[in-house]
Amino acid sequence: MKTHWLVFGSVLALAACDNTNQTTTNTTPSEGTKTEQTQREANDKAVRAQNEANEKAAKAQNEANQKAAESQNEANRDMAKEQAKANETIRGANTDAVKARTDFEVKTQKSVADINNKIDQLRVKAQTAKPKAKNDFDVAMQDVDARKAALDTDMRTMREQPQTFDTLRAKVDRDVADLKKSVDTAGSKL
Repeated sequence: MKTHWLVFGSVLALAACDNTNQTTTNTTPSEGTKTEQTQREANDKAVRAQNEANEKAAKAQNEANQKAAESQNEANRDMAKEQAKANETIRGANTDAVKARTDFEVKTQKSVADINNKIDQLRVKAQTAKPKAKNDFDVAMQDVDARKAALDTDMRTMREQPQTFDTLRAKVDRDVADLKKSVDTAGSKL
């Protein structure tokens, strides 16, 4: 019988424990509503916070985009100013190059005109020279004519291809000097 009582007491204790669990898990209707309301408020706060964060991020992005656009515009203005300066420098250099080429051509044409005058004077003198001297003069004049033709070719090339001015300038100077020597040699034959 003692065993019965023991079993009966155990069953009662179990029933009491089970009853306690049901009371703690079953909340009153007002407590459930309160929990749901708190959860909704927390959700609303989270949504508002997320919206504010999104607005701040969008505003910051717009400001960054605006600053980037302003920086790009300023860089474009600076680049345009520098390009204008470079263009001005290039135009100045081109003007200087054209002037140098023109001055050189004028100087060379003056030298060639002086040489042509000397050649004309020598040809007049050769008309009255002795036959041997005239023959030597005519042979020397072939070299003069060849050098004059080379000078004319170089001058024409320099005019037609201005980019070759620097390379042809020294050659034309040598052509003029060689032509003068050749004319002097021809003149010495008379």
